[in-house]
Amino acid sequence: MLEENALTLVQITDMHLQNDPSMEMKGVNPEQRFLRVLDQVAREKADLLLLTGDLTHHAPVAYSRLVNYLEKISFPSVWIPGNHDLADEMFSIERQGLNRKRIDLPSWRILLLDSTSQPDGKGGGSLSAEELFFLQNELNQASRDVNILIVLHHHPISVQSEWQDQIALGNAEEFLQIVESSAQVRGVVFGHVHQALQALYKDIPMFSAPATAAQFVPQTIRPQIETDASVAGPAYTRYRLYPSGSIEMDVCRLPA
Repeated sequence: MLEENALTLVQITDMHLQNDPSMEMKGVNPEQRFLRVLDQVAREKADLLLLTGDLTHHAPVAYSRLVNYLEKISFPSVWIPGNHDLADEMFSIERQGLNRKRIDLPSWRILLLDSTSQPDGKGGGSLSAEELFFLQNELNQASRDVNILIVLHHHPISVQSEWQDQIALGNAEEFLQIVESSAQVRGVVFGHVHQALQALYKDIPMFSAPATAAQFVPQTIRPQIETDASVAGPAYTRYRLYPSGSIEMDVCRLPA
Protein backbone atom coordinates (compact mmCIF):
# COMPACT_ATOMS: atom_id res chain seq x y z
CA MET A 1 0.00 0.00 0.00
CA LEU A 2 1.36 3.40 -1.03
CA GLU A 3 -0.58 5.42 1.53
CA GLU A 4 1.72 7.38 3.82
CA ASN A 5 1.63 8.42 7.49
CA ALA A 6 0.49 5.05 8.77
CA LEU A 7 0.48 4.25 12.47
CA THR A 8 1.95 0.99 13.74
CA LEU A 9 0.30 -0.88 16.60
CA VAL A 10 1.59 -4.09 18.14
CA GLN A 11 -0.70 -6.60 19.88
CA ILE A 12 0.55 -9.07 22.49
CA THR A 13 -2.10 -11.25 24.06
CA ASP A 14 -2.79 -14.22 26.32
CA MET A 15 0.54 -14.45 28.10
CA HIS A 16 -0.85 -16.36 31.13
CA LEU A 17 2.10 -15.40 33.34
CA GLN A 18 2.27 -17.42 36.57
CA ASN A 19 3.16 -16.33 40.11
CA ASP A 20 6.24 -18.54 39.75
CA PRO A 21 8.02 -17.60 36.49
CA SER A 22 9.50 -21.09 36.20
CA MET A 23 6.08 -22.79 36.18
CA GLU A 24 4.87 -24.44 32.98
CA MET A 25 1.35 -24.36 31.59
CA LYS A 26 0.07 -26.67 28.86
CA GLY A 27 3.58 -28.00 28.27
CA VAL A 28 5.37 -24.66 27.81
CA ASN A 29 6.88 -21.98 30.02
CA PRO A 30 4.66 -18.93 29.38
CA GLU A 31 7.10 -16.47 30.96
CA GLN A 32 9.99 -17.50 28.73
CA ARG A 33 7.81 -17.39 25.63
CA PHE A 34 6.50 -13.93 26.53
CA LEU A 35 9.99 -12.58 27.14
CA ARG A 36 11.13 -13.87 23.76
CA VAL A 37 8.28 -11.99 22.12
CA LEU A 38 8.93 -8.86 24.17
CA ASP A 39 12.59 -8.85 23.09
CA GLN A 40 11.43 -8.86 19.49
CA VAL A 41 8.75 -6.22 20.06
CA ALA A 42 11.33 -3.96 21.72
CA ARG A 43 13.01 -3.72 18.31
CA GLU A 44 9.81 -2.53 16.63
CA LYS A 45 9.24 1.09 15.66
CA ALA A 46 5.65 1.36 16.78
CA ASP A 47 3.22 3.91 18.16
CA LEU A 48 1.44 1.73 20.71
CA LEU A 49 1.59 -1.71 22.34
CA LEU A 50 -1.77 -3.36 23.04
CA LEU A 51 -1.82 -6.05 25.74
CA THR A 52 -5.23 -7.62 25.21
CA GLY A 53 -5.95 -9.73 28.26
CA ASP A 54 -5.11 -12.92 30.11
CA LEU A 55 -1.85 -11.22 30.96
CA THR A 56 -1.53 -13.50 33.98
CA HIS A 57 -3.23 -16.70 35.05
CA HIS A 58 -4.85 -15.58 38.32
CA ALA A 59 -1.37 -14.49 39.43
CA PRO A 60 -1.22 -11.23 41.42
CA VAL A 61 2.57 -11.36 41.83
CA ALA A 62 3.10 -11.45 38.06
CA TYR A 63 1.74 -7.95 37.40
CA SER A 64 4.67 -6.19 39.03
CA ARG A 65 7.08 -8.29 36.96
CA LEU A 66 5.12 -7.44 33.83
CA VAL A 67 5.25 -3.71 34.53
CA ASN A 68 9.02 -3.96 34.99
CA TYR A 69 9.38 -5.93 31.76
CA LEU A 70 7.54 -3.20 29.86
CA GLU A 71 10.26 -0.71 30.79
CA LYS A 72 12.29 -2.02 27.84
CA ILE A 73 9.60 -0.90 25.37
CA SER A 74 10.32 2.60 24.06
CA PHE A 75 6.75 3.32 22.91
CA PRO A 76 3.58 3.55 25.06
CA SER A 77 1.75 0.47 26.32
CA VAL A 78 -1.84 -0.07 27.37
CA TRP A 79 -3.62 -3.16 28.73
CA ILE A 80 -7.09 -4.60 29.25
CA PRO A 81 -8.10 -7.54 31.45
CA GLY A 82 -9.07 -11.02 30.27
CA ASN A 83 -11.05 -13.71 32.03
CA HIS A 84 -7.94 -15.06 33.80
CA ASP A 85 -6.79 -11.63 34.96
CA LEU A 86 -7.33 -9.92 38.30
CA ALA A 87 -8.88 -6.69 37.06
CA ASP A 88 -8.77 -4.91 40.42
CA GLU A 89 -5.07 -5.64 40.64
CA MET A 90 -4.53 -4.19 37.17
CA PHE A 91 -6.63 -1.08 37.79
CA SER A 92 -4.67 -0.35 40.97
CA ILE A 93 -1.46 0.03 38.95
CA GLU A 94 -1.12 3.64 37.81
CA ARG A 95 2.31 3.32 36.23
CA GLN A 96 2.79 4.14 32.54
CA GLY A 97 -0.87 4.94 31.89
CA LEU A 98 -1.59 1.27 31.30
CA ASN A 99 -5.27 1.56 32.22
CA ARG A 100 -6.28 4.19 29.66
CA LYS A 101 -9.59 3.58 27.91
CA ARG A 102 -9.18 6.04 25.03
CA ILE A 103 -6.06 6.90 23.09
CA ASP A 104 -6.01 9.59 20.44
CA LEU A 105 -3.45 9.25 17.67
CA PRO A 106 -3.22 11.10 14.35
CA SER A 107 -6.40 10.24 12.37
CA TRP A 108 -7.27 7.45 14.81
CA ARG A 109 -8.96 6.89 18.18
CA ILE A 110 -8.40 3.63 20.07
CA LEU A 111 -11.17 2.57 22.47
CA LEU A 112 -10.33 -0.12 25.03
CA LEU A 113 -13.09 -2.15 26.65
CA ASP A 114 -13.26 -4.48 29.66
CA SER A 115 -15.21 -7.60 28.64
CA THR A 116 -14.84 -9.46 31.95
CA SER A 117 -18.23 -8.52 33.43
CA GLN A 118 -20.66 -11.32 34.34
CA PRO A 119 -18.15 -14.17 34.06
CA ASP A 120 -19.73 -17.54 33.36
CA GLY A 121 -17.08 -19.51 35.25
CA LYS A 122 -15.95 -21.23 32.05
CA GLY A 123 -14.04 -18.37 30.38
CA GLY A 124 -16.81 -16.25 28.93
CA GLY A 125 -17.46 -12.63 29.83
CA SER A 126 -19.53 -9.64 28.85
CA LEU A 127 -19.40 -5.88 28.53
CA SER A 128 -21.08 -4.19 31.48
CA ALA A 129 -23.78 -1.59 30.97
CA GLU A 130 -21.17 1.04 31.86
CA GLU A 131 -18.81 -0.23 29.16
CA LEU A 132 -21.55 -0.24 26.55
CA PHE A 133 -22.53 3.30 27.56
CA PHE A 134 -18.89 4.40 27.31
CA LEU A 135 -18.61 2.88 23.84
CA GLN A 136 -21.85 4.41 22.56
CA ASN A 137 -20.98 7.79 24.02
CA GLU A 138 -17.51 7.79 22.46
CA LEU A 139 -18.93 6.86 19.06
CA ASN A 140 -21.60 9.56 19.31
CA GLN A 141 -19.11 12.27 20.22
CA ALA A 142 -16.30 11.38 17.82
CA SER A 143 -15.70 13.87 15.04
CA ARG A 144 -16.45 12.62 11.56
CA ASP A 145 -12.83 12.73 10.43
CA VAL A 146 -11.55 10.25 13.04
CA ASN A 147 -11.15 6.50 12.47
CA ILE A 148 -12.00 4.27 15.42
CA LEU A 149 -10.44 0.97 16.45
CA ILE A 150 -12.12 -0.99 19.25
CA VAL A 151 -10.11 -3.37 21.45
CA LEU A 152 -11.47 -6.00 23.84
CA HIS A 153 -10.54 -9.47 25.09
CA HIS A 154 -13.44 -11.77 24.22
CA HIS A 155 -14.31 -12.49 20.61
CA PRO A 156 -17.61 -10.96 19.45
CA ILE A 157 -17.93 -13.17 16.36
CA SER A 158 -17.75 -16.91 15.79
CA VAL A 159 -14.25 -18.33 15.30
CA GLN A 160 -15.69 -21.66 14.12
CA SER A 161 -14.41 -23.55 17.17
CA GLU A 162 -17.33 -25.05 19.05
CA TRP A 163 -15.71 -24.88 22.48
CA GLN A 164 -14.35 -21.36 22.02
CA ASP A 165 -17.61 -19.97 20.71
CA GLN A 166 -19.22 -21.20 23.94
CA ILE A 167 -16.98 -18.77 25.87
CA ALA A 168 -17.22 -15.81 23.51
CA LEU A 169 -18.48 -12.33 24.37
CA GLY A 170 -21.74 -12.91 26.21
CA ASN A 171 -23.55 -9.85 24.86
CA ALA A 172 -21.94 -9.84 21.42
CA GLU A 173 -25.21 -9.01 19.66
CA GLU A 174 -25.66 -5.80 21.64
CA PHE A 175 -22.02 -4.86 21.10
CA LEU A 176 -22.18 -5.48 17.36
CA GLN A 177 -25.38 -3.45 17.03
CA ILE A 178 -23.56 -0.46 18.51
CA VAL A 179 -20.48 -1.04 16.37
CA GLU A 180 -22.29 -1.38 13.07
CA SER A 181 -24.30 1.79 13.75
CA SER A 182 -21.12 3.88 13.43
CA ALA A 183 -19.47 4.35 10.05
CA GLN A 184 -16.28 5.45 11.82
CA VAL A 185 -15.50 2.04 13.32
CA ARG A 186 -12.73 0.68 11.10
CA GLY A 187 -11.91 -2.48 12.99
CA VAL A 188 -12.20 -4.58 16.14
CA VAL A 189 -9.20 -6.28 17.76
CA PHE A 190 -9.49 -9.06 20.35
CA GLY A 191 -7.49 -11.82 22.05
CA HIS A 192 -8.75 -14.86 23.98
CA VAL A 193 -8.69 -17.41 21.13
CA HIS A 194 -4.92 -18.09 21.00
CA GLN A 195 -4.88 -17.99 17.20
CA ALA A 196 -4.59 -15.51 14.35
CA LEU A 197 -7.82 -14.49 12.67
CA GLN A 198 -8.82 -11.90 10.10
CA ALA A 199 -12.52 -11.78 9.20
CA LEU A 200 -15.31 -9.39 8.25
CA TYR A 201 -18.52 -8.69 10.09
CA LYS A 202 -20.77 -6.59 7.83
CA ASP A 203 -17.68 -5.00 6.22
CA ILE A 204 -16.07 -4.31 9.61
CA PRO A 205 -12.65 -6.01 9.88
CA MET A 206 -12.18 -8.26 12.90
CA PHE A 207 -8.70 -9.31 14.05
CA SER A 208 -7.17 -11.56 16.68
CA ALA A 209 -3.58 -12.38 17.50
CA PRO A 210 -1.95 -15.67 18.48
CA ALA A 211 -0.93 -16.02 22.11
CA THR A 212 2.54 -15.82 23.57
CA ALA A 213 1.49 -18.81 25.71
CA ALA A 214 0.52 -22.13 24.11
CA GLN A 215 -1.53 -21.87 20.91
CA PHE A 216 -4.84 -23.61 20.24
CA VAL A 217 -5.62 -25.46 17.03
CA PRO A 218 -8.32 -23.46 15.20
CA GLN A 219 -11.77 -24.78 14.31
CA THR A 220 -12.02 -27.69 16.72
CA ILE A 221 -14.83 -29.15 18.82
CA ARG A 222 -12.69 -29.48 21.96
CA PRO A 223 -9.47 -27.70 23.04
CA GLN A 224 -6.36 -28.95 21.25
CA ILE A 225 -2.88 -27.55 21.83
CA GLU A 226 -1.11 -26.66 18.61
CA THR A 227 1.88 -28.92 17.85
CA ASP A 228 2.59 -27.84 14.26
CA ALA A 229 6.02 -26.23 14.66
CA SER A 230 5.25 -23.62 12.01
CA VAL A 231 2.51 -22.04 14.15
CA ALA A 232 3.08 -23.42 17.67
CA GLY A 233 5.66 -20.86 18.78
CA PRO A 234 4.96 -17.62 20.63
CA ALA A 235 3.69 -14.83 18.42
CA TYR A 236 2.40 -11.28 18.23
CA THR A 237 0.59 -9.17 15.66
CA ARG A 238 1.49 -5.92 13.97
CA TYR A 239 -1.14 -3.58 12.55
CA ARG A 240 -0.68 -0.69 10.14
CA LEU A 241 -3.42 1.92 10.51
CA TYR A 242 -3.77 4.32 7.59
CA PRO A 243 -5.40 7.79 7.57
CA SER A 244 -7.99 6.51 5.08
CA GLY A 245 -9.24 4.04 7.71
CA SER A 246 -7.78 0.90 6.22
CA ILE A 247 -5.88 -1.62 8.38
CA GLU A 248 -3.18 -4.11 7.44
CA MET A 249 -2.37 -7.04 9.74
CA ASP A 250 0.90 -8.94 9.94
CA VAL A 251 1.43 -11.95 12.23
CA CYS A 252 4.96 -12.26 13.61
CA ARG A 253 5.82 -15.77 14.78
CA LEU A 254 8.88 -16.95 16.69
CA PRO A 255 10.21 -20.52 16.44
CA ALA A 256 8.64 -23.04 18.79
